[in-house]
Amino acid sequence: MVSSLVFVIGLVAVTTLLSSTFLQSRGVYRVRVVVLGLDGLPAQNAHVSSSIGGEPKKVEGGWEFDIPPQTRPADGKLTLFASVNDAFLTGNSMIVLSQDYYPTTTIQLSSDASATIRGTVLDERRRPVSDATVSVSGYPDLAQSDSMGNFVLPAHAAVGQMVQLQGRKSQLIGNTSAPAGDGPAVLILKHP
Repeated sequence: MVSSLVFVIGLVAVTTLLSSTFLQSRGVYRVRVVVLGLDGLPAQNAHVSSSIGGEPKKVEGGWEFDIPPQTRPADGKLTLFASVNDAFLTGNSMIVLSQDYYPTTTIQLSSDASATIRGTVLDERRRPVSDATVSVSGYPDLAQSDSMGNFVLPAHAAVGQMVQLQGRKSQLIGNTSAPAGDGPAVLILKHP
């Protein structure tokens, strides 16, 4: 009975060692990535990257990464990223690298709305306006300018995407367009 138990424990240890050795000597993971646009069709012009590096190869129907087992993270988790910058689309997918050396994943792109917009509210004489209410047209979020006229609020857009800002304080109102996340916007309030 004891010898059977010792045999089983030894077998488990040898199997674990052999499976690890087999995994590292077997070659490379060939990770296939399919990127879908908003319309559900493959996006051919996406930029694709991985959390552990590697050069994506364009293949029929998507991209492929060759990942040596030696670079596999300890937990096996690999995150793949895709973007179409000129359309402000992003997406990602996480897979676990294990026994399957030919895993496939799909990344569904969606509109990127993660940027903020910051800026300064000024009056016609270019003096800071405190306590002005600022918003991005079409969204309910409001920001109050501080004593120096500064504000920050969600842009509901991607970095570089143009948004329309509206501002108001008492009888003063103003509108301007500015790129989200790219730098301070200047919103000038005037008498109507």
